[in-house]
Formats: sequence, structure tokens, C-alpha cells
Amino acid sequence: MKKILFEIALLGAIFFFFNTAAAQDLESVVEQMAEDGASESAIEDYLQQIETGIRRLNLNLADRQQLESSGLFSPFQIASLLEYRADYGALLSMAELQMVDGFSAEFVAKIAPAVTLAGDTDRPGTHLQARSRYKWKEGTPGLHQYNRVLLESGRFSAGLLAESDAGEIPLADHLGGYLGYKHGPFEVLVGDYSACFGQGLALWNSFAFTGASSPASVMRRPRGIVPYKSADESAAFRGVAAGLGLGRFKVSAFASAAGADARVSDKGYESLIKTGYHRTIYEKGCKNAMREYLAGANVTFRGSQFQAGITAAAYSFSEHNARKVMPYNQFQLYDGWMGNLSAEVLYSAGHWRLFAEAALCSRKIAAAVAGAVLTASYSFEASLMLRYYDKGYIAPHAGAYSTISSVSNQAGAVLAVMARPLRGLLITSFTEAVHYPYLRYRVDGPSSAFYEKLKAEYAFPLVTISVQDNYVWQSAGKERKHSLKGSVKFESGPWKASARVGAVLFTSDKGPQSGWALSVNAARTLLRGRATVQAGVGWYEALSYDARVYLFESDLPGNFSLQYYYGKGIAARGLVKVKIGRRWSLSLLAAVSQGAEGRLQADYKF
Repeated sequence: MKKILFEIALLGAIFFFFNTAAAQDLESVVEQMAEDGASESAIEDYLQQIETGIRRLNLNLADRQQLESSGLFSPFQIASLLEYRADYGALLSMAELQMVDGFSAEFVAKIAPAVTLAGDTDRPGTHLQARSRYKWKEGTPGLHQYNRVLLESGRFSAGLLAESDAGEIPLADHLGGYLGYKHGPFEVLVGDYSACFGQGLALWNSFAFTGASSPASVMRRPRGIVPYKSADESAAFRGVAAGLGLGRFKVSAFASAAGADARVSDKGYESLIKTGYHRTIYEKGCKNAMREYLAGANVTFRGSQFQAGITAAAYSFSEHNARKVMPYNQFQLYDGWMGNLSAEVLYSAGHWRLFAEAALCSRKIAAAVAGAVLTASYSFEASLMLRYYDKGYIAPHAGAYSTISSVSNQAGAVLAVMARPLRGLLITSFTEAVHYPYLRYRVDGPSSAFYEKLKAEYAFPLVTISVQDNYVWQSAGKERKHSLKGSVKFESGPWKASARVGAVLFTSDKGPQSGWALSVNAARTLLRGRATVQAGVGWYEALSYDARVYLFESDLPGNFSLQYYYGKGIAARGLVKVKIGRRWSLSLLAAVSQGAEGRLQADYKF
């Protein structure tokens, strides 16, 4: 069995889950991202980027922007919370929070570890988080090592990341970090950071989820300048960024000179390398072989119902572009300085949110995206989004909604609906049609695609049952794919159990192919909740790679595994988690499939 493991920050995963309005459970969200083609580092980056940080979010003090950027709530829940606070004042307890429309007892229980109602989050103090993780896998030389420290003290914040993949130099093949200072409306970051503005047409250097798992998720929620915390080595800006609030306006400016892995010759760089691996002599020779220089600024106006912003960015590599010109990439290649200019608007009126952004690159070629989100009630949500990106639009750091690797060469429409027609029943539908006017990599001419994702979930007092079907049609290769998923979850007292089954039917001009997988898991808490023991076993048969089946499984605290089953066999895994004192926790995982692997993780929080 071949397997991909997706490492996901726990808070990030929780926050992403609720950012999709709880329309899907965490397992389905992560599986969907993988099936849509997101890489391991991309999924980790996206889910880590929306961590609220060390301190919990204060629901009595947070404004609309802070509530949106946290990723915890749907637009309807945000509107309900703000309206409740305006009418009745500050919330006094979590029990009172359940009286706010859209905040069920189950929802409140799940977000409780990430929020607070007291004023302690604004008091000066020192908060520290540290995590060390070591992974071993049979047949892989050495250990994968991950060490991260996050610190907040008064007006200062800092982070340090040291990471090495198996086969790289120990402890710190990759070093990253940042130092931040914030005082009133002024803030500055030195080191590694992300810049995310508008709907991502000009600048969004963190992974942005493509497959909509709730209607509201088609609309990007810009976070501006934030610390970069991901282990993805190729996406961070490295330099200095600053922001200043001037009444309803905020001005941000930033500059970067980050290293870039590349194959460089006397003529210039012949390819960009995004893997982050530095194990062989060749890979080590490509490490930080050149630099990318970037500078830009953003000005944003925020009113009570209206928001508008302008973003400008310019960038260039330190080496000339010597990449081979091919028909599929000829419009995306550039040498020397290139840039983007975009303007975005957001308007909120009642239950509606209207958004749009238009952009130009230095070659005066345009891209645009626009849409609307309707949150009529907690039981109904819908959205519509339209986009057009010219084949010659160049924006290497864009993160706008796209079904291919670049924000170019496509015109598409998305319609999404979420409904709760009966108590306990949740139905989500996502439909997309897209046309690619020009040829693409391994596609020799214009092509089209159609996506339909439908899920139904019903929650009983102790058991939750869900079924899901993802359908994809591609005109290129005459490809059709059905991906069916089903799950049953049981929870009672110290016991938790789940069973997940997946099946794939893939047809193309090469004929039909199929695959299936079944996974059963059980967990038991011990020692008055201070220890947890989990075990799982899976059976699978997917002899074709195109018919591989993705299934989510539990992993170390703050992490999750997503396996794609390919081949035929049985897999098993066991996990033990123990709390030591007030601040330490220790976890150990062992797994066997076609090979053995083990993981050890220690966490500390002060």
C-alpha cells in the first residue's frame, strides 16, 4: 500500500472545520482536499495558517474582522453573535452562548477550548507553546524531525521552527522564524510571514482551499500580514512587513528576499524546485540557489457594511529565466521584474455578502472574480461565484479560487447550497462548471470539466451516519469518476468507535477501474481522562492508482493521517496518549502496512 500522511495542526483543523460552517466533519473535509489535488504541505499550510495563536479568542471583545479571520464561525453565526451582543451586552457564560441563534450546545462544546468570555486575553503575560515530533519509517534513512516554539509576551511575539526530513542533516535542515511587535494600531513583523489580501488575485502566499465544503467558503477571508508558521519551505516571504491603522483605513507595506530552490546554470534558472527535500548531492546543490525579491503594499478601508482595498506587488528572481519554452507554459514565463495591481470590494447587507476583485499583471492582462453568499438562517446557506482568468495573466503568488495550479486560463461558475430540512439532517451540494480556453500541461487543446459533490449526514443521540458522492467529468481523456464515502460514528462515555468505507469507480478512454477500502477504529479514555488508547485496522483493494481511495485516520495529538489506499492488503495502527502533570503530554504511534513506522511526540504549554 502506498500512503500519504497529512500533518495538520489541531487548532487549525478545528478552526477550518468550523470555517466551513460545520457543513462537513473533519474527516470529509481533509479527504476532499486530498481528492482535489492538494499536496501534503499545502494541506498542512492551509490548516496551520488559521490558528488563532496561543491566546484564545475573546467572544465579548472580538469585532467582525477578528471573528471572520479566526475561521471559527459561519457568516450567519457572526451576524447573530454581534446582534446578540448589541442587544443584551457581554456574554456571561458558555451556557448563555447557546442562546445565540446558530450556536448549538454541540457547537459551543467543540469551540470551547479555543474561545473565552473573560478579559484575560488582553492582559499582559507570557504564553509559550513547544512541540517536538520524531517520525521513523521502515526503508527510509534517518528520522523526520520537527521542533516548533511559539511565544507571546506583552506586545511581543516570536516563533522558531527547526525541521529536517528523513535523510537530511539532523535537527535543522530548514530553519524558520519570526519576531513581531504590536502596539495599538502599529504592528511590525521581521522574518517569515504571509501576505493575504482581497480574494487572492494579486497576493495570497498561503494555501487557499479550492473545493467548497460549505457555500460561504468560496469567499476568501483575507488576513493581511501574519506570521508564517508552516513547515512548507517554499512559500514563506522572508523580510520585513509593517501595518498602521489610521481610523477606518489600514496601510500595510512589505519587502522580502527569500531564498528559492532551483536548478541554476550559467544561463540562469532552468527549473524551480518546490519539494523542500535536500537529501542528495543534487538536491543540496539546488537549495537556496537564488533569491526572489518582492515588495508591495496594501491599503484597505473598512466601514460598517462596506470594505474596499487596493494591493500592489512587484517581484523578480536574482537569476535570469532560462526555462524551456513549451506550448503549455509560454504565457506564464517572465524574466526580470513582474507585478500585479488589484482592487477588491466587499459589501454586507442583511443576510447577503457580495464580493469582487479585479486585477492586472504588468503585461496589462486581466483576471476577475465575483460572487455572493446568502446566509438566510442557520438552516440554509447558498453561494454563487463567477471567475475569469486570462491565459496570459501572471501572478505566481496568487491564491484565488482555481481548479489548476495557476490563476490563469479558465472561466468558471460555482453554485453551492447547504440545508438542514429536518432536525439532525444536514445536506450539502456543490456544483461547478469550468472551461479552459487554452491547452494545459498534458492536455493538448481547450477542455472543460464538471464537478458535483453531494453529502447527507444524520445525527442521532449517540450515532452519526453520513454518505457522500463526488462526481468528476473531464473532457480531456473522457474521464469520469465517482468517489463514494460512508461513515458511522458512535460515542458513549469513555468509548468512541467509527467505521468508514470508501469506493471509487473511474472510467476513461482506457476503460473502467475500481477500488474500495474499509477502516474500523476504536478509542478508550483511561485514568480519569489523562490517558487515551486507540486502535484501528483497515482492509483495501485498489489495483489502479486512478481508483485509489482516501480515508482519514487518527494520529498524534495535533496531527491527523490521511491514507490513500493503493494495492491490496491489511493495515493496522495503535496510538497511546498520556498527560504528564499540568503542562506536558506524550504520545506514541505504531503502524504496520507494507512496512512498519513509528512516531513520538512531546508537547509543552505554559
